[in-house]
Amino acid sequence: MQPKRKMDYRLTKVGYLRYLSCPPEFWLEVHEPLLFVRDMTLEDKHLRQQGYDVEWHVKQLARFRSDDRQSVDFQRTFHTSELMTRSDIVVTDSTTGAIDIYEVKGSSKVKPEHYDDVAYQKYVAERMGERVRNCYVVTLNGDYVRDGEIDNEQLFVITDVTDEVSVRQEETEKQIADAFRYLESIPVPSLAEYCIDNKLDCRFLKARFPDLPEYTVFDISYLKHDKRRELLRSNIIDINDVPDDFPLSPKQRSQVNAAKSGEEMIDREAIAKRVCDWQYPLHFLDYETFSYAIPQFDGVKPFQQMCFQYSLHTIDAAGAEMRHSEYLSHGIGNPARDVAEHLRDAMSGGIGTVFVWFEGFEKARNDEMAEMFPDLADFFAEVNAKTCDLMKIFADNLYVHPDFKGKTSIKKVLPVLAPDLSYSELGIGDGMTATIRWFHAATRRNMDESERLRIFNDLHEYCKLDTIAMVRIYDVLREL
Repeated sequence: MQPKRKMDYRLTKVGYLRYLSCPPEFWLEVHEPLLFVRDMTLEDKHLRQQGYDVEWHVKQLARFRSDDRQSVDFQRTFHTSELMTRSDIVVTDSTTGAIDIYEVKGSSKVKPEHYDDVAYQKYVAERMGERVRNCYVVTLNGDYVRDGEIDNEQLFVITDVTDEVSVRQEETEKQIADAFRYLESIPVPSLAEYCIDNKLDCRFLKARFPDLPEYTVFDISYLKHDKRRELLRSNIIDINDVPDDFPLSPKQRSQVNAAKSGEEMIDREAIAKRVCDWQYPLHFLDYETFSYAIPQFDGVKPFQQMCFQYSLHTIDAAGAEMRHSEYLSHGIGNPARDVAEHLRDAMSGGIGTVFVWFEGFEKARNDEMAEMFPDLADFFAEVNAKTCDLMKIFADNLYVHPDFKGKTSIKKVLPVLAPDLSYSELGIGDGMTATIRWFHAATRRNMDESERLRIFNDLHEYCKLDTIAMVRIYDVLREL
């Protein structure tokens, strides 16, 4: 297909940044926009709302008040016949007319792409005849801990990026010209030239390769990009076509062999040794957490994963009946404190082994709660000391199944080991949805009460299934 000329196309900041990250997606959005569009997800809406909240708090900063010395514009647009950008905050010196550009980011540090973002804004503003004096990036202060009302002056860090942005101006001009030239070309689809960030999630590749195998070399765990590209350049896409002599790690080779044979590979002896180390009482623990740019509760930092729910299944002794404990905050009081106290009480009968799935996450939450609540520090230290990561059985290659597809998430393992359990029938079926739905139910006072109760009930069922799933997987491992 010959693309129509895009000389009348106005390059926006979003388009420029997309070109830098993935030129084919940039091309697709301009030339075939219907293939590029996707519905906004619940997560997209949640992130957008966070952005609005961050911007609102930034606007309260004293330095962004108009007075005799300066005028402040929010969401000011700069444009030429070919270029357009919108700057979050522009401060104009009333005496000299020079402007300062501020870009607000919902992150806790300045990232490399932020320099490109501001460099493009500066370039377009100067093409309009503006004199840009300084450039800044506004980010969240990751060390800020909420205590009462939000202290906006302490919540944010303002970084002067003037020098970094200035040295990028020549390269920015070149990249803008390259972007327009790229629109005049016809990109050649090539799986081997996939972008590292998106891999097969690239919308350009999805549009050009709609009939890829279900299980591809992109699924090989921890495969380095140079090796993957070597396979793709040899037209090897299906994992079943990987040559037996292609250099892979032992774990990768086990995954490929399992895919080819269609059979599971189990190291029963190694698993049995681990089972022997597990001591009663057995606890199966899972947290649900909430993370937000603007801390919503006291004692919480920006983006900190705050526990609002736990589920705990316990087997006190061999042959004992399993019991279940749980707690779900409704957003009243301090959710993390309530979770911590209820969990301590639920484990008051003793801690033998605490099973989790991906210990790095649960242990980090325990460390955070120990820091937040020093009176519970000894309890959480003991929980961490006695934590066992069930996922490691699969991550360490002791149990390999072709249907895992090289993944070790509980949602990949459970359908194989306990196919009668499923997340698909739940009202909430994944952690991100759990986080967002809880936030809505806990903070939206105008929500219909029946809807609020339905969300809380869905959260109970979701978190409970996470720990029942671990129990069932444990049962399978013990009986091998």
